[in-house]
Amino acid sequence: MNLGFDLDGVLLNSAADLAWLDRGLDNALAELDIEPTESNRRKLYPDALADLEAVAAEFDVEPDRLWATRTRHYTESKVTAIQSGELTPFADLDAIDRLTDETLFCVSNSPQDVVESFLETTGYDEGFDVAVGRGQSREALDRLKPDPAMFDPVADALGDGAYVYVGDRDSDREFAARTGMGYVHLDRRERTLAEAVETIKGGTWEQPANASIDLSPSSESR
Repeated sequence: MNLGFDLDGVLLNSAADLAWLDRGLDNALAELDIEPTESNRRKLYPDALADLEAVAAEFDVEPDRLWATRTRHYTESKVTAIQSGELTPFADLDAIDRLTDETLFCVSNSPQDVVESFLETTGYDEGFDVAVGRGQSREALDRLKPDPAMFDPVADALGDGAYVYVGDRDSDREFAARTGMGYVHLDRRERTLAEAVETIKGGTWEQPANASIDLSPSSESR
């Protein structure tokens, strides 16, 4: 069986302390000659980027330049935080080691460099056959999960077979439904990765029957 994981909120505890995010966005604002205030910083938070054009107009910056600067500093800051140990995996990450018969992959709305850095830093780069993160272009924002496009590199690499995906958001459940995957929901406030692994080993994952017709992408992962 092919078993996939989201990154942020499932394997990586990226929201416990957002100092890395604030540093990256402050650096982006400074490069754009915009005052790095709390208010301006929050306009570049992942959940606030649904209308990039409006944010760019407010800052009087070309949208392409705003996005390129923002995503470069965001990515650099997150990768540095992972490599330095400021951003850490959840303590039960080693529950993955029990999955000895599954082919593992990761699909995340975080940038590709972030996904690869996490797997390399934790020593799981050899354990995951495929790692897919978002691209750096503005167009990549329109192909975030739950868009099935994020699944295409996985299907190309692993081919036919049974697929199950572990996520923590409704958009992850939707992503699984649109790509025909089973789904295991992991809300870190309620259960652990070890418990999710038990669900997988027991074969009791969800089979989403009805996908929503809302095709709008979810936000970038923190």
